[in-house]
Amino acid sequence: MARSWKCDGEPKNGKTYSEQYLIGKHEPKENHGSSCVICGLPKEGMDNSRHLPKWVKPAAITGGVVLTALVVAFIFIPKPCPTDQQKINGICLALPPKKKVIPSIPTSSITRTPTPLVSAPRLVNLYRTLAEVPNVPKGIIRYGGSTSFAPLRTPAIVALIMQAHPGFELTYTQPPPGTKAGSGSGIKMLIDGQLSFSQSSRPVKDEEFDSAKKRNFTLEQKAVAIDGIAFYVHRDLAIPGLTVSQIKDIYTGRITNWSQVGGPAIEITPLSRDPNDGGTPEYFQEKVLKKEAFAPSVKPYVIDTTTTIRKVAETPGGIGYATASEVCNQSLIEPLPIAKEANQGFVSPCIEKLVNKTDFAKDIYPLTRRLFVVIKGDRTLDEQAGVAYVNLLLSDEGQKLVDQAGLVPIRH
Repeated sequence: MARSWKCDGEPKNGKTYSEQYLIGKHEPKENHGSSCVICGLPKEGMDNSRHLPKWVKPAAITGGVVLTALVVAFIFIPKPCPTDQQKINGICLALPPKKKVIPSIPTSSITRTPTPLVSAPRLVNLYRTLAEVPNVPKGIIRYGGSTSFAPLRTPAIVALIMQAHPGFELTYTQPPPGTKAGSGSGIKMLIDGQLSFSQSSRPVKDEEFDSAKKRNFTLEQKAVAIDGIAFYVHRDLAIPGLTVSQIKDIYTGRITNWSQVGGPAIEITPLSRDPNDGGTPEYFQEKVLKKEAFAPSVKPYVIDTTTTIRKVAETPGGIGYATASEVCNQSLIEPLPIAKEANQGFVSPCIEKLVNKTDFAKDIYPLTRRLFVVIKGDRTLDEQAGVAYVNLLLSDEGQKLVDQAGLVPIRH
């Protein structure tokens, strides 16, 4: 383990550090890393020995009696400092510019600090490589949430991030027993202190912002990729495509047979995950169904996308939906082209086994959305980890990983 060091929030070398996000004295905190977990002050800021004149250390090493006496006399003879300097350990050092002091955070309540978040300036910085992203913390970083992010949680991608930043150990965390993985459960786990950041396929809700505020921190969402919702049917079902309104009528029970939309006389079996469990079905109910209830024929809800694909593959009249990256590479089902309006052409979510990223990026495909990383603004390691993860994915290399995962980069 690295040698411990203590920080009280006030640099001992007279310098100021831009990475120190909490300015002002706080209770001494023992640290083991390169920066203070309370205020972000680098370790060197607490070490004044590094900033003595370069000739002091060689003089002490040589131990020459005369030279040593001169050095000691020079250092310890009391001398007044100019008005804009302060004497620290006998050395006059320039005073840092005065800044607004933010109340210190007691060690016992780091995760519940009421300090408001002002992290947007740290999120606009774009980097070329993963390794260039600064302020990436070390430790086991727990995250979770949307199943639409599954392509970005592969061991290969996690390994590339860890290769660039050893010690940044991303650990996907399942929700508690009885709770299904999804955007909503991930945000709740973040608010409850079980995650450092979460992933969401839909925007944060007002009630979630309010819930975080009641616990004295904020939530910030940052888009990192573009995704599309793909519909799929049984491989043998002959249907050219559906309009968004036809899909709505199928899932609300107005259309019950494929013959009503130009297909064979087969009863439609619509399948969906519970909209209370995942961001994708929640987005679908809001944007496609216009907040109408699912038809009784949709229930019971399926537990996950894998189960839905298997059931559609076994059901001649089945139809399901999921994030496109989870659909296009499947051989058991047939992706279904869709159109915004009846007078518009159908657009497929897939090109052979690949996601139709071009039409997604140009908003030609009818149902696209943004994928968000949700950051916890609490001035602790959690916030630092969330900001770092966003900057990693928004770097040039990070956006290439987004592309390789079958999602659409948000940066071009």
